[in-house]
Amino acid sequence: MNRKLLFLFFMLFTWSTLGYGQDRTVVGRDIGELKNIKISGRITDQITGEALVGATVTVRELEKTEITNANGNFNLVLDRAEYVLEFRYVGYETIVYPIVAVGEGRINITMIQEDFTLDDVVIFGRDPEKNIRSTDMGAISINMNTLKELPPFLGEVDIIRSIATLPGVSQVGEASSGLNVRGGGADQNLIMFAGAPIYNPSHLFGLFTAFNPDLVNDFTLYKAIIPAKYGGRGSSILDITPKSGSLTKWGGDLMAGSVSGKASLNGPIVKDVISAQVSFRGSYINWLLNSLNNPELRTSQANFNDINGILYGEINDDHNLTYSFYRSYDDFALASDTTISWTNQSQSVRYQGKFGEKASVDLIGFHTLYDFSIFNQSGINNFDLKSGIIDTGIRFNFNYQVGDNNRIMLGADTKKITIKPGELIPDADSGVLPQNVQEEYANESGFYLQHEWEFGEKFGFSYGIRYDMYQYYGPRTVRSYAENLPINSGNVVGERTYQDGETIQTYDGWGPRVSMRYSIDSKTSIKAGYNKMYQFIHLISNTATIAPTDIWKLSDQFLKPQVVDQYSLGIYKNFKGNIFETSLEVYYKDIQNVVEYKDGAKLLLQNNLETEIIPGQGKAYGVEAYVKKNLGRITGWASYTYSRSLRRVITPFEEEIINDGEWYPANFDKPHDLTLIGNYKLSSLTSLSATFSYSTGRPVSFPEAKFDFAGNSLAFFRDRNQQRIPDFHRLDLSFNFKFKGKGKFYDGDWTFAVMNVYGRKNPFSIFFADQAGSPPQAYRLAILGVPLPTLSYSVKF
Repeated sequence: MNRKLLFLFFMLFTWSTLGYGQDRTVVGRDIGELKNIKISGRITDQITGEALVGATVTVRELEKTEITNANGNFNLVLDRAEYVLEFRYVGYETIVYPIVAVGEGRINITMIQEDFTLDDVVIFGRDPEKNIRSTDMGAISINMNTLKELPPFLGEVDIIRSIATLPGVSQVGEASSGLNVRGGGADQNLIMFAGAPIYNPSHLFGLFTAFNPDLVNDFTLYKAIIPAKYGGRGSSILDITPKSGSLTKWGGDLMAGSVSGKASLNGPIVKDVISAQVSFRGSYINWLLNSLNNPELRTSQANFNDINGILYGEINDDHNLTYSFYRSYDDFALASDTTISWTNQSQSVRYQGKFGEKASVDLIGFHTLYDFSIFNQSGINNFDLKSGIIDTGIRFNFNYQVGDNNRIMLGADTKKITIKPGELIPDADSGVLPQNVQEEYANESGFYLQHEWEFGEKFGFSYGIRYDMYQYYGPRTVRSYAENLPINSGNVVGERTYQDGETIQTYDGWGPRVSMRYSIDSKTSIKAGYNKMYQFIHLISNTATIAPTDIWKLSDQFLKPQVVDQYSLGIYKNFKGNIFETSLEVYYKDIQNVVEYKDGAKLLLQNNLETEIIPGQGKAYGVEAYVKKNLGRITGWASYTYSRSLRRVITPFEEEIINDGEWYPANFDKPHDLTLIGNYKLSSLTSLSATFSYSTGRPVSFPEAKFDFAGNSLAFFRDRNQQRIPDFHRLDLSFNFKFKGKGKFYDGDWTFAVMNVYGRKNPFSIFFADQAGSPPQAYRLAILGVPLPTLSYSVKF
């Protein structure tokens, strides 16, 4: 009875109808029943007690592999017989476990991390042939233990930068927080943490990712055929799953690095029932800013921190509940007179349940807040500029396992979005006038059905359909413009005020998804697929990467939703017992209603953005090659992408046409992108890692001349994005030494890393300065122009 009361306190619900409180010990079954014996279990870390998500359970005799779920649980259905089970997980020692199946029971397995043994043994943290046998295209799941072997960025593993090492994924520079996936903009990626969307995944303008890697279990990037349960973005979905905490023992992690430190603690509140986990990360980075070449950065100050909290409760073996809280904060004082700050805050509640052997439910409710502020305290015309976005919604997913190779998924989601584009609040004695841009409101919903079916050894088929619905509503005052004339302030003919909740504009559409797999043999397959995505929210920015001052804009009667059609084809092959994984994929994207900007567009504090933007057409295509080595002293991967991302703007009005209506490169178009990653195990306790990256310089627009207007010298630009900054290349190295503690109390890891080993001055951007008697002169801004060493020490207890 006490446990029931604890759960009532935990979530203010009663769950007795779901079977809470049943005995967790082995339940006997009639020994004469020989078929369909249910064996369940859970796999956890031996030191911390944390669930190991994505571990594999293989039944040798049946050549059957199961994967643990988000809580480390697995289920097997066996006949009465003797079996040998193999338990595997990336970075952990393999466990061989013989069993005799005579009745229903439960197995609890604890695994311990391997000591980098030099024997030729492959440790797979997933089904090693999943890339061959599944119908997934462009879906890449990475465990945090894999990332820990990569060179750290400023002392710690960085999730976003690690994803950028994969084929088809790139960033525009060294201090960029956004991802460009298969020719899409940074706003075309939906990033979710514990099921809640995150709008700015960065600290310090992109130098750090805003997710504490110690609290992340794994993540999956969908960049080709996106499952029908996801919608709302045109290019990719990044789904980050946090750890759930230990139900059996208390433990934690500490890390001290050159520029930041972090600490986490987790353990049971009620043993075997409820666990709690909390994590904090903070910076002391100002010494690094003071060492940079740029004089403005050298006199600036920066701080960031983030905090995570997770409550996890097991109602019984088949039902659990998770509450997740996340908050990140940044402030950056540029040259000591202007402070820029931004905050991400999200909460989510997730229920996962199994009903019998075939049905399961996943229900998530979330609330996300993102806001930024610019505070000018120079002493003249002081002001505070604020903006933000609120996203609140719920998602329901239902899975039904028809058979071993036959699964049906259906569900629905809905959310309300509120955008506060900007409010300017001047000081009482300031000469600046207050401004308040109208807020925007919309509802976005969808429902879907997907069917995955494998028939025989050769063919696999997955098809689905998603129906997206969007409603843009008041209160809002909307202008109307003269027909057959450009949309600008000079052609306004009236306006209409919509009341609270009154519909202004609606959009809807069907988004089909289909992928097919043909296996040439057990190690080779060919896959093809198509999907259509709708996106109803847009990033309004004059930069190539996500910045805290960017504005998010909802689709309205002037700005239609982006519509993306993608076609993909690939061949996948494993060699030498899955030691090597290889793939070659080609893709083509057609993108409608991309946002482009008129020359001289004013974007900040703009009540009528339709006068500053132009709808455009986009297309992207490319070839991606990937080779990964899983075995031996040397492991790693190589990825190469040739891709193009192009834009075109043609309107009935000559003054709005860009580059004479011809195709031109998008701001993030980088045709060649190469990444080489290697990890060399020097001994059982030491390893050396290296990352080399090369990419074509991104496009920029150079002024061709200058002219005087009203006493000011102005630059003249003819065509957009017809020049490029110099190519990017950089080498990073890290040396990792593991300190093994006595007994079970702690293990320590030293990591010494050097970023930009040979001191390449990679340009992040190009700026222009006026010079008498000649056109404006170009200068490059490099964020990291010298080798940057970092040292960190982490301990687990």
